[in-house]
Amino acid sequence: MADYIVGDVQGCFSGLTHLLDIVDFNPAKDTLWLTGDLVARGPDSLATIEFLYKHDASVNTVLGNHDLHFLAVANKLKRDNPSDRLSTLLASPRLTSYLDWIRRQPLMRALPDNGGFLTHAGLAPHWQTETAAKWARHVEDELTEPNYKAFLPLMYGNKPDIWCNTLTDCEKLKFSVSAFTRMRFCDTNGRLDFEHKEAPSQLTQTAALIPWFDFEPKRFEQTKWLFGHWASLMGHSGNDNVIALDTGYVWGNQMTLLHWQTMDLVQISA
Repeated sequence: MADYIVGDVQGCFSGLTHLLDIVDFNPAKDTLWLTGDLVARGPDSLATIEFLYKHDASVNTVLGNHDLHFLAVANKLKRDNPSDRLSTLLASPRLTSYLDWIRRQPLMRALPDNGGFLTHAGLAPHWQTETAAKWARHVEDELTEPNYKAFLPLMYGNKPDIWCNTLTDCEKLKFSVSAFTRMRFCDTNGRLDFEHKEAPSQLTQTAALIPWFDFEPKRFEQTKWLFGHWASLMGHSGNDNVIALDTGYVWGNQMTLLHWQTMDLVQISA
């Protein structure tokens, strides 16, 4: 039995199956973990979701920003952007079942043997794991409600961009979605930045920003944090306990798989 953790798939089903073939993934005994952004931009979001839905018993994923946006598009709250290449998935006769499956996936998962945590973007500044787990559950409660459609518009916008206890519950939910699915950089006070997507080494000197995992890095001394979302990192965080698994396959780079028990990496090129 093995646990395999794969970075952002983004509808690149052939890449996912290639990786799983390399490690001889067996859904009867192995578990597949994913960092979110299951759909959008790649050529076959439908086949990706069909596969994950079929093997639900051996799949553990978190949600990414593209997955949440897909919920909004499918509920006609946002327009379908042709560059997301979602039309075939949106036209599926099983769309309702797939939507229900996606919205029941969490924003944060504990990894096997209490060895760490998995999210799409990361652990927000001023949060400990207990805070993150609490607000992940609150967002998940909203998404699993029968009238979850009413919650979806709340996900959009860049404010609030810093955590404090004086935020309203609604503001805390909105911040939580941003932290779990959109965050890359913050300033030294912990205010999130949603403009920059490049690697830290590519920042201009005028941008006084740090990666979210460099904010109070002692938070990661005793636990590992696995995430996707930040393709320009190309798997390099500079911290052995903070493991970046999105390596930009959909952009022509690599798809990365981590064998959790051995910590061995397997990569394939697009």
